[in-house]
Amino acid sequence: MPDSIGNLESLTELLAYNSGIKELPSTIGSLSYLRKLSVGKCKLLSKLPDSFKTIASITELDLDGTSIRYLPDEIGEMKQLRKLEIGNCSNLESLPESIGHLASLTTLNIINGNIRELPASIGLLDNLVNLTLNKCRMLKQLPASIGNLKSLCHLKMEETAMKDLPESFGMLSSLRTLRMAKRPHLVPISVENTGSFVLPSSFCNLTLLYELDARAWRLSGKVPDDFEKLSLLETLDLGQNNFHSLPSSLEGLSFLKKLSLPNCTELISLPSLPSSLIELNADNCYALETIHDMSNLESLEELKLTNCDKVVDIPGLECLKSLKRLYLSGCNACSSKVALRNFQNLSMPGTKLPEWFSAGTGMMIMREKKNR
Repeated sequence: MPDSIGNLESLTELLAYNSGIKELPSTIGSLSYLRKLSVGKCKLLSKLPDSFKTIASITELDLDGTSIRYLPDEIGEMKQLRKLEIGNCSNLESLPESIGHLASLTTLNIINGNIRELPASIGLLDNLVNLTLNKCRMLKQLPASIGNLKSLCHLKMEETAMKDLPESFGMLSSLRTLRMAKRPHLVPISVENTGSFVLPSSFCNLTLLYELDARAWRLSGKVPDDFEKLSLLETLDLGQNNFHSLPSSLEGLSFLKKLSLPNCTELISLPSLPSSLIELNADNCYALETIHDMSNLESLEELKLTNCDKVVDIPGLECLKSLKRLYLSGCNACSSKVALRNFQNLSMPGTKLPEWFSAGTGMMIMREKKNR
């Protein structure tokens, strides 16, 4: 990139995405009207020029996929910066404390990075709305100051090495979306959590939460009774955990539409569920024996109980008038008559259909082998 670019005094956007540049000229500091700078996927770019700190007008900075090794302390002087993309920067292992001075920052994306910790100053980002830490597999914990992010609405931290959540987590009073699913087979053995996980007591203070994905967090024992405080939940995914029961208070989640519990191999029973439910997935819950009466689930369209071979009865199954997709392969609970009028998919155990079965138009019949 030529030094003469500094003469473009009125330039507002500089997009050098996926180019072969090795460095930015120091004259870039003269671009006093620059709002957006994108050097994403410039794999040869390893540092930012010292003059970078003088571009106070930047609102969006994309460094995704570069080879930068550090962010200069002066980045904290970018008072108008609203969006910072630093994902896929494999050489970047830490963030400066000055990042907490980015008073206007609303979005911070650190996807697939080698960040080992977040600075405590991150709690000073009063306007941060979106924080993405997906695939930061060296990140073991969040600082206690995370609870100070009163504007944070969406937190995505899937496939990290975190073992627990700070007690201050429940102070995220604006949080709407929390995606923190793990992929155990992708976590390095050296950082893999071998113990069980207990939600912090403050967790149920996240009363605005409408989406929670906590797959494979090694939740054990019993899910807390005060889960009903998360009254706005619409989507709840607790698959691949080790708890043996769910609280009866779950029925109070009157907005819950999707409940996913696949591969919860120690789950013994399902309590009464809210009538708002549209999808229920309990595939491969091998210990599941008891299901509470489902006759109130008038909106349920999809029910998955594949390989739940200890279940011998599904009370209220015949009352599910909205049911369109039913998966019961490897499950013996087929004694109840099912309302087939709206069916699109049916997966049943055995080699023949029950006597009560009468297929409707357009139905897809699936036969699946029992698979453990």
